[in-house]
Amino acid sequence: MTFTEVGAAEVGTNPFSGPKGARKSSVVYRSLKRQILLGILTPDSPITEQSLAAEFDCSQGTVREALLSLQENGLVDRRGYQGTYVTRTTDEEAAVLVRIRFNLECAGMERAVARATNCDCERLRELATLYLTCRAERDVFACTEVDRAFHMSIFQIADMPMLEPILQRTLIQLHRFVVSRHQGDILWDELKSDPHSEIVDAMVQRQADCAQRVLSDHIGLSLEKLAPEVHKTVFADDAMPHLPAISA
Repeated sequence: MTFTEVGAAEVGTNPFSGPKGARKSSVVYRSLKRQILLGILTPDSPITEQSLAAEFDCSQGTVREALLSLQENGLVDRRGYQGTYVTRTTDEEAAVLVRIRFNLECAGMERAVARATNCDCERLRELATLYLTCRAERDVFACTEVDRAFHMSIFQIADMPMLEPILQRTLIQLHRFVVSRHQGDILWDELKSDPHSEIVDAMVQRQADCAQRVLSDHIGLSLEKLAPEVHKTVFADDAMPHLPAISA
């Protein structure tokens, strides 16, 4: 199966694939990102600009632009004349990323609770509902896109722009670590029925402590079900202390 045969259908069913007429480099980027997250493309898969340009019927410059975007998110390693390779993931790196995610999101939650408008909360509820729709359709990649949009939306409400790129890359890498290892075979029934609405409820009620607790429980529970070996490393011996509140 070629890149195009995989990519065209996948991009078309992704609710975050962007509007029709999007830049071709964005289409190539999203298709390759999906294949990397799902484990279709692995560190052993050859990636060349020439072959991708032929598969997607575009210029090598367009492919190069897509690969640079993938590199910014740590999904590929461009080694000059040696070629481009999908980066490898390790349990040790995943454990570090979980700690980064936990610290960033919990640190920003109090600010988000204090700053969230009714429109912000409505947008979060829409994303929570969209996630359930994608999960009911067993669309693993769409679930990762919506989940990431939900968490990034909360962090954007917190207004900590210097840290947003760090969290964005962290979430992409953690989704890739979990999903690629499961090869799309997620144990859906073992996950919480509605993982996001309780977070929004706490935000609407302006309960910062509750929102932080629900958020941390959400991160921990998902990790325990999908990557138990990393969960054991991260949460062993109270390895994840709660951060002090950050004043708004």
